[in-house]
Amino acid sequence: MGNGNNRYRNPRNNHMTIFSKILTLNKLHILEKITGIHHIDSTPSDYFNIGMPIENPPLLRGSIIIELNITFLTENSDFFEGGSPIDTGSVKFGFLKPSYDKDEFLKLSHCNYEKFHALTDELFKLPNSSLIKLLNHAPCPSFKPVLEKHFNSPILDFMYNEKNPHAWLFEFSLSNQYKLSEKHINKIYIPNTYLFNNTIKSLQKTLKRKVITYNPKYGIENRAR
Repeated sequence: MGNGNNRYRNPRNNHMTIFSKILTLNKLHILEKITGIHHIDSTPSDYFNIGMPIENPPLLRGSIIIELNITFLTENSDFFEGGSPIDTGSVKFGFLKPSYDKDEFLKLSHCNYEKFHALTDELFKLPNSSLIKLLNHAPCPSFKPVLEKHFNSPILDFMYNEKNPHAWLFEFSLSNQYKLSEKHINKIYIPNTYLFNNTIKSLQKTLKRKVITYNPKYGIENRAR
């Protein structure tokens, strides 16, 4: 975010932040994976995206943000359900409106693990200036040759013509059996008003210096970088 994105110098380094997830207190089953507390097996699939959350809008006042590195994806290949270069939820619910049959458009954007891994691996090898664009959900001409290998023109035309950053979210979903551990996490940002919660307390003990608290009054976008 902001000048902080200069830290993405080498995306092939397993410790670089590549993915993120926004949580609220009703998503504690994700945090419980980290702490080792038993979580409910009937929880639904979870979605993650390349780059950091889209900040404006909305300003992230009371959210927990997890920054994840590349090992999170590669070590959860067995639980991968599907990926897309576009925020599919925004298409399904009409916030993004491609000039194409919606169901067919979603099929064209769908990636299995092999396709999503190949796509992202090629994108991560682009110059740092392109990577910063990718992680900020912005189009870049250097992406086009990579995208053309994996998608038909309706997807590319939509992504390059749409101004909404959700058209460049690069999301993927994992079934509820996926693994999340300390080594997958670079940082986790937690509103200081949540520190009363037992799961959060346990998380602080497990992750230690990786937990960064912030004042939700001023928002995650004003945290110390």
